[in-house]
Amino acid sequence: MRSALALSSLLCLSACGGADPAPEGARTTVVSLRNIDCEECGAELVTDLRERPGVYAASFDRRRAELAVTASPSFDVTGTVKRLAADEGFEAVLGAGKGQYLGWATFPEGADARTIAEGGADIPDLRAQVVPGKVTVLDFAASWCLPCRKMDAHMATVLEARRDVAYRRLDVGDWDTPLARRYLKQVSKLPYVIVYDTSGAQVDAFAGLEVERLDAAIERGARR
Repeated sequence: MRSALALSSLLCLSACGGADPAPEGARTTVVSLRNIDCEECGAELVTDLRERPGVYAASFDRRRAELAVTASPSFDVTGTVKRLAADEGFEAVLGAGKGQYLGWATFPEGADARTIAEGGADIPDLRAQVVPGKVTVLDFAASWCLPCRKMDAHMATVLEARRDVAYRRLDVGDWDTPLARRYLKQVSKLPYVIVYDTSGAQVDAFAGLEVERLDAAIERGARR
């Protein structure tokens, strides 16, 4: 149903398929990735690692930005991942709990923009987030989603040019969180954007990186 599910399947195949069972003495090392901008960064490392002699399994936890690699004791997991990460412009750190994606876009001073949900925390009433007298853009996004980052950056340019728009980002965390289960059951990809006009009526709702459609919806909302 979702493009994210397809990538999850790819990660599982990379982690689980095609390799012989790990022999006795193999060990699993967790390496956190820092300053990455999307889950594809981890997926590419998984693919690379699985092709290397001495590696028996590799997987990427996109929410935590962590690689788990099962390999022979003679295989330098940490050194290899650090070199691969450096080639891609980000950082690898030994150990769990240290993964970090790049931050969101910086908005101009005075812009009406904020995050209203973190980690997929539920918001029962979206209508309460609509700002009276402004076009309100609600953006369901995730830190591991590159199109979400591009949409966020576009909204920074929108808010640089106008003050009649309010932007509310909702971090869904993943597809199984309370927020996603409530609002994204029929959504196939992120970002998922809803636009309301100045009177609070819905103008448009769509999934994916469609900046021209977003701009058109904002213009319609401002004229109503």
